[in-house]
Amino acid sequence: MVKDTWNSYLVKGNSISKFKHKKKCLKNDIKVWNWDVFGCLDTNKKRIVKEIEDLDVQDNNIDLGETAKLRRMELFSQLRVIDKKIESLYRKKARANWFKHGDINSKYYHFVIRWRRLKNEVKGVEVGNQWCEDPNVVRREVRNMFENRFKATHDCRVSLGSVVFKSLSVEVSLSMISDVTNEEVKEAIWQCEGSKSPRPDGLTLTSLSITRILLNMML
Repeated sequence: MVKDTWNSYLVKGNSISKFKHKKKCLKNDIKVWNWDVFGCLDTNKKRIVKEIEDLDVQDNNIDLGETAKLRRMELFSQLRVIDKKIESLYRKKARANWFKHGDINSKYYHFVIRWRRLKNEVKGVEVGNQWCEDPNVVRREVRNMFENRFKATHDCRVSLGSVVFKSLSVEVSLSMISDVTNEEVKEAIWQCEGSKSPRPDGLTLTSLSITRILLNMML
């Protein structure tokens, strides 16, 4: 819609004036398109809620007919769609305000934090087909839910079948935990190069480390 409408404008002048005039026209056309497609979301929501309340009052007085029950279900479906549209609109407006104001200590910032806290708040849980708002019960049910979800089960284990992985032999495994002999220490030292970078104290391996190790071997 935006691309077709933008290309339909025939404006004369330089590039800057064309862009400015097209942007102004596009803004007005988007407002008209939004009103034709979505209408006033808040007004439509109030109208649907009012009609649902009237049907509820009628249901308390007399039993609703089949047509009225279907109409009530349709109204609830429309209400869910409008709530999603309103939430999407508020999310876009919040993102635009966030780009404009940023993470500053403003009234809008505290409003967003408070709104997210209320949205993520767990006010109650259903226990045994009964709604419960006791904080202790809510904590217990939430903990049990996460424990059951992340608990390991034997059903989900991966089976590799006849895949054989390379492993160390028994002799090599025992040699890794055996005592180090003097010959092995001497061989490791003799393989070190004397041109390595000095240690933090400024002394190279050949000037200090070998001397200390040889002294320990002779003791």
